[in-house]
Amino acid sequence: MIQNNKPSQINTKKPNYLLVMPRLVQNIGDGYSFPLGISYISSSMKKAGYNVATLNLNHRNGDVYEIIKKEIGEKKIDVVATGGLSFQYSTVRSVVEAAKRVNGEIITIVGGGIISGDPEPAMMALEYADFGVIGEGEITINELCNAIEHKGSFSDISGIIYKSDNFFI
Repeated sequence: MIQNNKPSQINTKKPNYLLVMPRLVQNIGDGYSFPLGISYISSSMKKAGYNVATLNLNHRNGDVYEIIKKEIGEKKIDVVATGGLSFQYSTVRSVVEAAKRVNGEIITIVGGGIISGDPEPAMMALEYADFGVIGEGEITINELCNAIEHKGSFSDISGIIYKSDNFFI
């Protein structure tokens, strides 16, 4: 008798994450101050072993939706994260809205001062965001990604806000 020693098929696909720097410039090529927070998040996630791609909309011509649609398709993105300050509301919202228009199942995360300043109203205004990261996010984002990947509990993660049963947690 021949035995098959192959391990059973287990889904070990790790999600693909896309960090999107919202467009801050009026015209591609204009100068702007690059916020370091998104760089810290990217570095922290990569060090933890997550599949991270980045997209800086300040260096890409074209419609935000079309650019994000192409990135999601080409890189098989499962989670889109972005962030900014309160005065950048429309650009941050355009990123999470575009991601959800491309695929309603994509998980969206928003961080930065827009969430940290007043989390609940920000999440209501950014209606397409699934999670908000409050405060410094280098540790929190990795805890959140771990819970997403392993279908864990979000309630034990400090520094996030999300909706559950029509209430913010």
